[in-house]
Amino acid sequence: MERNPIHSFPDEIFTDTKQILSEYGISHRGLQAIQENLTRVAAEPWMVEHPAFVELERTGATLKVIASQGDDDLTLVAGRFPADHPTPVHDHTTWGVACVVRGRDRYIHWERLDDGSRLDEARLRVQYERVLEPGDSVYWFDPPGDIHSQQGDGETALELVLFGKNPQAAIRHTFDPATRQIQELKSS
Repeated sequence: MERNPIHSFPDEIFTDTKQILSEYGISHRGLQAIQENLTRVAAEPWMVEHPAFVELERTGATLKVIASQGDDDLTLVAGRFPADHPTPVHDHTTWGVACVVRGRDRYIHWERLDDGSRLDEARLRVQYERVLEPGDSVYWFDPPGDIHSQQGDGETALELVLFGKNPQAAIRHTFDPATRQIQELKSS
């Protein structure tokens, strides 16, 4: 009997990712290898649509957890980012790799300038900005290197995202660069 690829590919990604991490750790080389693997999988035609997306933080952005190995372990997510509204500047409290499947994504990576000792205030600046097209990907490290915002560029962007742990199970944050205020987001 032939296996349905949508059911078997998370296991393959998780197995490959664990092997990469055991060899390279959470390093540039390790996340680049995970990036290459995720890009290959995201190019599969059956990845274009995935049902049952849930809206995030009332922004129009939606996500679907495809598979997770637990709250503190690898989690694979499909996300949609509309063109009409950016996500807030936010974190995921974990490293991650995102690959655009369809559309274009305006990804902005933010750098925290303060020492992180204050829980209610942060000084941020844009570290870099990229427009990602299908097959393009980006990665980020654990906090404080995980702060970013994104928005579909001219159309809704669909992405496949692999996280080091389940971001929906963690307390995450949004950041307002103008006021420097931080807001806590409880898991949904």
